[in-house]
Amino acid sequence: MPRSSPMKTLLAILPALAPIPLTAGAGRASEPEEVTQAEAAPGAGKVVQTDTFGMNVATWNFTKGSTATVADAQVLSEFVGVHYYEWKDVRLGMNLQFSEQLAPQLQAGNPFRIFAFLPQVGWNIGGPFFVAGTLTIAPFTNGVWSWVLGVQAIGGAAWEVAKGVKVTTAVEVPYNFYPAQTLGLTPLLGASFRL
Repeated sequence: MPRSSPMKTLLAILPALAPIPLTAGAGRASEPEEVTQAEAAPGAGKVVQTDTFGMNVATWNFTKGSTATVADAQVLSEFVGVHYYEWKDVRLGMNLQFSEQLAPQLQAGNPFRIFAFLPQVGWNIGGPFFVAGTLTIAPFTNGVWSWVLGVQAIGGAAWEVAKGVKVTTAVEVPYNFYPAQTLGLTPLLGASFRL
């Protein structure tokens, strides 16, 4: 089986998830634009792979009435994803989240804290700026198999540093609604690669 066959399968499935065009003529990547190449979205039909790191700096737990900050625990998260531009500025994607507690060291238990699926819709809103909405589906949290569900709002910017390679910075605001209601704040830094 050819190496690219899983990607071809993904590309065949993603258009069926969002069949409604946003505007007449949307998605024509060949038309000239009044933005620089560094600021332009990859264009309809393009795929990007992303690698991002983040650390939650504050979490407000409304269920328990408590607050935790990065001073209490330093948990580093890596987000690895693939995103498909259905339209010129709109992408559909999936990130996987892997989080590990760096400090303080746990006396017992697993330092690997979170594994989550993060399906998302992103929109390049102009120039280098983007926003995204994400669903959190986490079957593994706090070092054990325990479900957490939530949503996330993300806003950031991406700058092209080489052909097809962008450096990104963003702020993520995750809101979990099951089993506890929590709100967090996470700065992000990463890179994206046009495939």
